[in-house]
Amino acid sequence: MSVEDLRQSPTMSHMLDALDNGEDIGHYGRLVFAMVGRHFVGNEELVELLCKDRDAEEGEVRSMVQQVEEKGYSPPRREKILE
Repeated sequence: MSVEDLRQSPTMSHMLDALDNGEDIGHYGRLVFAMVGRHFVGNEELVELLCKDRDAEEGEVRSMVQQVEEKGYSPPRREKILE
């Protein structure tokens, strides 16, 4: 799978656009992105994408991606994300 597969979701496409623009998607946004994105791209690419967030630090992003993978976090429901 790939980033283009992620773009099939309007929510993930919106988050990818925000990241591409260097916008801050917030901690919860990065966490959701990691939970969903890990099913589409490898960890290194996921870290690269999340580091586009102007408030993201690479070390913190790597730790979060590792934690999401180790704990097997599943993404929240769409309604929760929209809140």
